[in-house]
Amino acid sequence: MAKFSRHHTNSERFGKCQICLGYIPIEYYFAIGDEINCFECGTVYFIDSKNPVKLRMSDLFIEDDRFSEMSFED
Repeated sequence: MAKFSRHHTNSERFGKCQICLGYIPIEYYFAIGDEINCFECGTVYFIDSKNPVKLRMSDLFIEDDRFSEMSFED
């Protein structure tokens, strides 16, 4: 009978997005400092810790072109 190591039993952990509150899977091959994206809203995070999972939101701001073209004139 084969034994599973702790590495294989916890192969996937989850972080939580601060914007949309969606779950972000943290795979076993991600390292501390890696950049990951939320699948729901696209927010960029950096992994600060894997056990327990701690994510830090990126300071990068990507301007959305759809709203920059809108004009709000009376």
